[in-house]
Amino acid sequence: MRTRRGIGALAVTCALTLLGGTAATPALAAAPPLDEGFTDATATQPPAGWSVDNTNVDGMRTEWQGWSFHTPAEVVSAWGNSGDRGSFSRAEGMTAVVHSDANRPTQGRFSSVLWAPEVDLQSGDGAVRVVFDSHYKQGQAPQTAQLVARFDDEAPVVVESFARNRLDEQVDVSIPVPAGVDAVTVGWSYAESSNNWFWMIDDVQISEAPPADSTPRILSASKPVATAGAIVPVTIGGLRPGQQLTATWGDSAPPIPGIPVADAAGETSFSVTLPEDLAPGYVALSLGGAGIVSTSLEITVLAAGDPDSATTEPLLWFDGFEKDTWTTTGAWSLSTLDSVVGQHGTDRRHAFTRASGRIAVAEATEGAFSGTLTSAPIAVTAGDTLEVRLDSHYRKRGGGQQGSVTALFDDGTEAVLRELSDADEESARLRLPVAVPAGASSMSIRFGFEAASAAGSWMLDDVQVLRPLAPLAEGVEADAVVDIFSDVQGATTRLSQNVLPGFRAMPQAADVLVSNGDLVSTGSTANYTSYLSALAAGGGGDYGTVVSTIGNHEYYGSEGSAVYQKRFLDSTGMREVGGQGGLWGEVLVDGQLPLIWIGSEFYDYAAKTGSGPFIDFSQEQFTWLRDRLAHWRAQDKPVLLFSHHLLPYSVSGSYARFYKNDYGQEEARFAALLAQNPNVIMFNGHTHWSPTLNDWSAELRTDPSLAHAPTVVNTGAVTTMYGPSGDWEEKAVGGADPVGLRAALYDDRVRVTVYSFSSTGATEIKHVDVPRPTAAPVDPVDPVDPVDPVDPTLELSTQSVAAGGRVTIAATGFPADTEVEIELRSTPVRVGVATADADGAFRTTVTIPSTTPAGAHTLAVILPDGTEVTAPLTVTGAGEGPGGVAPGSGGGDAPSTGGGLAATGGEPGWFLLGGSLLLVALGGFLLARRRRAGS
Repeated sequence: MRTRRGIGALAVTCALTLLGGTAATPALAAAPPLDEGFTDATATQPPAGWSVDNTNVDGMRTEWQGWSFHTPAEVVSAWGNSGDRGSFSRAEGMTAVVHSDANRPTQGRFSSVLWAPEVDLQSGDGAVRVVFDSHYKQGQAPQTAQLVARFDDEAPVVVESFARNRLDEQVDVSIPVPAGVDAVTVGWSYAESSNNWFWMIDDVQISEAPPADSTPRILSASKPVATAGAIVPVTIGGLRPGQQLTATWGDSAPPIPGIPVADAAGETSFSVTLPEDLAPGYVALSLGGAGIVSTSLEITVLAAGDPDSATTEPLLWFDGFEKDTWTTTGAWSLSTLDSVVGQHGTDRRHAFTRASGRIAVAEATEGAFSGTLTSAPIAVTAGDTLEVRLDSHYRKRGGGQQGSVTALFDDGTEAVLRELSDADEESARLRLPVAVPAGASSMSIRFGFEAASAAGSWMLDDVQVLRPLAPLAEGVEADAVVDIFSDVQGATTRLSQNVLPGFRAMPQAADVLVSNGDLVSTGSTANYTSYLSALAAGGGGDYGTVVSTIGNHEYYGSEGSAVYQKRFLDSTGMREVGGQGGLWGEVLVDGQLPLIWIGSEFYDYAAKTGSGPFIDFSQEQFTWLRDRLAHWRAQDKPVLLFSHHLLPYSVSGSYARFYKNDYGQEEARFAALLAQNPNVIMFNGHTHWSPTLNDWSAELRTDPSLAHAPTVVNTGAVTTMYGPSGDWEEKAVGGADPVGLRAALYDDRVRVTVYSFSSTGATEIKHVDVPRPTAAPVDPVDPVDPVDPVDPTLELSTQSVAAGGRVTIAATGFPADTEVEIELRSTPVRVGVATADADGAFRTTVTIPSTTPAGAHTLAVILPDGTEVTAPLTVTGAGEGPGGVAPGSGGGDAPSTGGGLAATGGEPGWFLLGGSLLLVALGGFLLARRRRAGS
């Protein structure tokens, strides 16, 4: 502890990664530095010139509400010596402390900011240096701890975030000062906390100083993914305004041209085009420049995926609302889930985990609603038995409301497939049988919604028409069987006496057992001994192979990541399973069903104390996974993929705060890889959420334009089951039995069944049938000539055109005398219409909007039934930058939406996390090709 001096002219910290300033020639002497040891503070009164801003601290312990002032001995006396409270060795005497462990407000969460005095900047050195002793223990989300700065009277900006345990350290930060700033104030913000841990600081020193070299911070995806030849957007922060960043492919290559200088916030954004000849793998983008610390950005390169897929369930038609092919009455709109929540609030809207890209929305919050949403005609065969499937999020609120799904046939017949009225159906998959009348050759699907003012809403996505699998014959044996459980965490009696005996009593015995993570509550030897004893007592030894995946609880404790990883591998025997050392690997179940597992290679519990991200993949593991999935996709094999952790907005619970960041920086490339492999069935644990929920299983459509997507399944838990509580939280489900799953391979499907296990045996809760992949896609039926399916082709006059330029399209093989629409994508913009002649051919020229961003795009020709033919097109010399003009926005070259359908929200996309673009589109086919209705 030091005495305070020089309070009259003080400086504080500025956002190292968000703000910067250009150093000026010093004209005045620097103000005396601040040196504050909190000697003059009392429990609730900060030193002279300092202040505390508290929010919602009522109900917290007296003299400990928000930031207060105590000695380390007083902290230990009041709260105990556990949890590292007594290890702040740098502290001397009085410290500033905010303590939230066992100290919460009456309701909700509290926030508190400790502000230093305002500092008049005098020297013009161009930066402020802030040094202080810090003792921070990380709490769970959404609690945040940040060093912040306020320049003049502007809003505070983040200097540095504390997102892990940082105990007993000295923090030393150099912050550039923006030009023209006269004063700065530093703050220590501890926000959105309730029953977390603590932050203690001492010996604060603030002074003007010359700026240090800028350390670039990657604000875009830190592990971006793309295909060869694709454009990768990059945003870098942490620079000083006016600094010139350089970027090269390797240290000896010429610099990439056109990178703007850093703006007033110290940021620059640019795009790089990957070389066309890159093989799948990794490429490093080297970053540097004068006064900039050298760093690199590694980009994962994937092979271009083929969107054509086929399964034993022929898909006749798919529409994910990414195209404007629907007509409406009333106020139906197209939007994104983020936009809907932003406009109307949460109130469970955000729990639509199945949503991807654009969705259809009927919302009665602000007034009565009456309207319909109708698809384009879909070619069908008379007498056929089909199924309409769709993702649905139906919220019942306030007054009366009614939803309906109706099939409209061209012979005038109508069939009501489903009605919804008085009950919520959150994130459901509707499966609606439909029989095609004898006189029908086409069908449209109509959604109707009627609601009183201030009633609820209905959101829809991913509508499909398919020929469903036949019922599975009674008593037929599977070709391969796998038993699955997860999340034991000390519930060893439930494992040994309920789950395992229930599996072994089933008619067909499995030879492979999977324990999908969180075998133990912490990684101690005693916990493994207890778990393995229960596994043996329940009959685990009867299985030929037992696969154990590593979760997060295996890493919990104070012995360190390497110790816990070794203990997991040694205790479970996984080093000898799967051929890859145990954390990841593969077995072929009964010689027919590939089973792959993956796992994190590092987790720092001391720093993160149970918060995410949890996943850390090496390039070795990711490359291996990429290659094995490609191997089995080429053979049209279904793949069971096990990961304890889950992607956001996938299965039940994945929207909740605690589960939205499991994969962290690995998320973009992992999700992109899954999009290339719709034959994958992925099993996730971690949430413990009940399998009775509608989104226990779902299709994970990370690319919203693709009809086929991987299936994801929640493995529930052997220990306590959970479910939703309010908008964001969760609560235990009282009296719920432990659950387990069985995956069984049949000739035409993989059936995944979830069971509850009581003392009397297993009871099926539900199952999902996932069709097996097949070699050849099913060609859609030509509504003009059902006997002779169409096979249209496109030829472009050029493969590359400047924004504002023109492209001629020559087409053949279309239905005679049929009008088609022509769209430019990624953001769909209609650029023309054409009509095929009597021979099914047409030739037309379209203009590329001048606002089109540079990069890889697609021209799509769309038939009335939604079938489309596409060809790749590279646009150069973009005008206004990314995004173009959104459909329905009424600006630029964008058309109005047909039938009065409003389109709102951002560009279709799934990876919008933390404001960073996390996925580069995996497009760019080299040949014009048709996207079939089932692809």
